[in-house]
Amino acid sequence: MKEAYSISKILRVRKAAIFDIDGTIIKGISSERVLFYYLLEKKVINFRSLLRFAAAFLRKGLSLKGLSVRKNKYYLRDNDYEDIIGNIEECFHKRILPYISEYALQEIKRLKNEGYLIILLSGTLSPMVECFTKVCNADIGIGTKLAVDNEGRITGEIDGIHSYCGGKVKIIERLVSEYSLDLSSSYGFGNAYVDVKFLRMVGYPVAVNASPMLWLYASANKWKMVTF
Repeated sequence: MKEAYSISKILRVRKAAIFDIDGTIIKGISSERVLFYYLLEKKVINFRSLLRFAAAFLRKGLSLKGLSVRKNKYYLRDNDYEDIIGNIEECFHKRILPYISEYALQEIKRLKNEGYLIILLSGTLSPMVECFTKVCNADIGIGTKLAVDNEGRITGEIDGIHSYCGGKVKIIERLVSEYSLDLSSSYGFGNAYVDVKFLRMVGYPVAVNASPMLWLYASANKWKMVTF
């Protein structure tokens, strides 16, 4: 019985293909930066929003709590969360969808057909990642979750792990436990040097549209390099 249990447990272990989004699935743009300017155009965010953004950065920086520009979501503060989701979906289809790489979609389709669990992991906002997840037919999409108050308004804070740099490592560790992933037989796709932290976790790291620093690191470690 013990042996049978061990075999069944092994059979449940899954291999995954983990994709970064900005610079990897899309090239030449940042999805959240595009959203930022889109919301400015629509006057969803304004000068007051920018002041809140700057004040939060200074306040937390001076108090040594630390708030990187990427983690600062105070430009969205006090907006209704559902309204922002609507704007994100609109922005995605109007401004971002055309930038999704056909090569990336083909690679995702190929790996999915080969039995890999497709995971999109990005520091961009969760509702934006959900849009990518649908278009890419991915199994799991994880982004940066916005904190929301009891009235459904965005607080400007992040809820949970910031899925950027070292945060991706923590999320992947959680996914390994939740989905019984075998990272040694899994793929990882990233474009920037900060992605090295999660790419080193997988058996088959791939540098996509590699930044100069990632190109050097990938070359030194004989990683596969591709252009999407």
